[in-house]
Amino acid sequence: MAVLIIAGLDTGGGAGLKADIETVSTLGEHPLPVITSVTYQNPSEVRGYHTLPPEVVGEELRAVKESFEIKAVKIGMVGGGEVAEAVDGETKGLLRVLDPVLASSTGAKLADSIESVKALIPGSIATPNVPEAEALSGLKIRSVNDMKEVAETIAEGLGAKAVVVKGGHLSYTDVLYWNGEFCEFSGKRVGGFTHGTGCAFSSALTTFLAKDFELPEAVEKAKRFVEGAIRFSKAETKAVNPLWELERDAHRWRARGELEGAVKEFVKLGERLSRHVPEVGTNFALVTPFNEVFAVKGRIVRYGETVKPVGPVEPGASDHLRRALLRTREFYPEVRAVLNLKYSEELVEKAKKLGLIVSFYDRREEPEEVKQAERGTMEWGIESAVKRVRERPDLVYHLGDWGKEPMVLVFGGSAAEVLEILHDLVR
Repeated sequence: MAVLIIAGLDTGGGAGLKADIETVSTLGEHPLPVITSVTYQNPSEVRGYHTLPPEVVGEELRAVKESFEIKAVKIGMVGGGEVAEAVDGETKGLLRVLDPVLASSTGAKLADSIESVKALIPGSIATPNVPEAEALSGLKIRSVNDMKEVAETIAEGLGAKAVVVKGGHLSYTDVLYWNGEFCEFSGKRVGGFTHGTGCAFSSALTTFLAKDFELPEAVEKAKRFVEGAIRFSKAETKAVNPLWELERDAHRWRARGELEGAVKEFVKLGERLSRHVPEVGTNFALVTPFNEVFAVKGRIVRYGETVKPVGPVEPGASDHLRRALLRTREFYPEVRAVLNLKYSEELVEKAKKLGLIVSFYDRREEPEEVKQAERGTMEWGIESAVKRVRERPDLVYHLGDWGKEPMVLVFGGSAAEVLEILHDLVR
């Protein structure tokens, strides 16, 4: 299935065709990129742009139309009026999603005139953000009700098939006006880089429509896809990450394999290890770059004179170790693995003799408000232990409390590193 993409090239690699191609590909369809303009930009500024001759854009479009069955088309930056005319003529009759690009996120102009963008609205599903919607409608937006009024104005006044006004500049709620009715899609602020969100949203919406989702469901899925692209954006690109789903799945596969291999090596320690397994059992956890934590379902328990995992390696299998690992990573992001053992003075002293960084927290010092809060002890304890030594701890222990078994946590940059420490401790 082919999705036609008509857009400009962002030389900074964050928005435009690059983001569109990644989005469509990630969602499992074939992108057909047609370039309209070249921008001269980096993550900090847009220095200008050059629009291709309309006859070149027309030839691009005719070439792909003759060889592919196009299910839907996303139109982004067109640059100039003559290019808009060529795009409009070659895409009539196709399911069109228009991202009405007027300016960059830094405010730089990316269209010769607003009329060149308006010319593409009739028959299209338009996806303006708040500033774009204000420019297209001539109305101000200060609330969700204003977004509804503007969406209806653009649809009824300019002939759009439907309008999605994106509320990222206002309340994180998007508004869809379609067939005379409104739908609201609530959201919340997501931490991360936002350059390229408009491109990713419109390309995702186009792809979901190409998959025959109804428009409201396609909007919902596109919104959640973009939230993930922001959450897992990367500092090096300073832009959204449309590949996040593929990367997440790849990291899951690697983490599962790494931890399964480590658990097998752990079990081989057998008799040397069994006496260090707590009454509640032990577990081994590994985190992905997306902060998903894998562990052994049902834990690892003593089995006669040896040890045995109860279940398979799965994400979310140990809330206890997950919270310990994620809190540690807030201070030391390079930490990826943790293992819990039964506390013993012997283990702690041996760790110190090995030159490991050892710290602890005392549950008796836990503030009352933390004790009363649900699941706050682990986070407080790890923070206390980290601050106590002022460097990355290899081993953290506590001496327990009423109903709480004393415990040792062994941290490492990988599952293999934790195993190496463990070998030395139980040798």
